[in-house]
Amino acid sequence: MDEIRSVFETNFFGVISVTAAFLPLLRLSSAPRIVNVSSVAGSLAAVSDPASTDPIAAGYAPSKTALTSLTLQYAKGLAPEGILVNAVCPGFVATDLNGFRGTRTPAQGALAAVRMATIPAGGPTGTFTDEDGPLPW
Repeated sequence: MDEIRSVFETNFFGVISVTAAFLPLLRLSSAPRIVNVSSVAGSLAAVSDPASTDPIAAGYAPSKTALTSLTLQYAKGLAPEGILVNAVCPGFVATDLNGFRGTRTPAQGALAAVRMATIPAGGPTGTFTDEDGPLPW
């Protein structure tokens, strides 16, 4: 339970805290964007596929499902202010979290986030994508 709570503190509650802290500054920006780093591991469509080979992760996967849902809530709530909010999946990036077994570099993993952080006004909001496009919820 402690490990699952810790993962949710980082991947879900941490995002709420950081978003709340930065909203006053974002409201002053001429191009306010929020990009949450989620994961296809939290995609209900992907994990419910019988062919899925993703490992069971009782903390990580549900925390990313919750984060993607939170992204939709922020997108809807902040749309009237012109703040665009999207979730991205960086892919299986080699990090300490996975013992550096990932098949992508951090630079490759950043591509989707950078793209969404730099979308023009009137761009998409409330999406879940990777560098190739939309992902299943």
